[in-house]
Amino acid sequence: MLISFLISIVGLLFLLINAILFIKTRKEKDKPYQYLTFYLSILFVIELACNIIGITKPNSNFFLSHYYFILQFSVLSLFFYKMFDKKIIKQFIVFNFFAIVVVLGFQYYTTPELYWNFNILEIGLTSSVLIIYCLIHFYEHLKTTYKYFFFCFGLTFYLTSSMLIFLSGNTTLVFFTEPFYMDIWVFNSLFYIFYQYLVFKEWRFLNNKVVIE
Repeated sequence: MLISFLISIVGLLFLLINAILFIKTRKEKDKPYQYLTFYLSILFVIELACNIIGITKPNSNFFLSHYYFILQFSVLSLFFYKMFDKKIIKQFIVFNFFAIVVVLGFQYYTTPELYWNFNILEIGLTSSVLIIYCLIHFYEHLKTTYKYFFFCFGLTFYLTSSMLIFLSGNTTLVFFTEPFYMDIWVFNSLFYIFYQYLVFKEWRFLNNKVVIE
């Protein structure tokens, strides 16, 4: 358990560093940069609350996952909306946003007990749509600019890996307990650290004095 906790803390600290770096350099940046800064900041608050509740009251922080996935989907939808110039893609993003909000809103209205558990539909819908946006970004912009490439690659990698963990139903899978405890969440935390490393690389790229367009 100690190894899992330490790895989780490393990911949280990495997220804090990235949030601070983006906040300090947000002035005179474009709208996607501003939304990315807000995304990292609000993500840190949720992750911090999740860790605190997880330590003080184990297995009682599942409800925070809804705020995590919904806010991540909402803010990054704005991020991608500002990234694209084509009207049809913007309309696609707007349609997906309202459609998913309606579907999830109806689901929570009819099944309110889901609030205290992981919502597989919520995770699958919000994550898969964000992955699609990343792939569209690669197709639309990779030949003209590398801006937000590291972030989108990291987001695609992390959302895909974490979504597979959730959708597989193996959220309590334990690989071994000796010589130290290792469950599926250790790998999820390691994937998250790699994701934050790519966010850091994105910050370095975006704040280079010479940015190749």
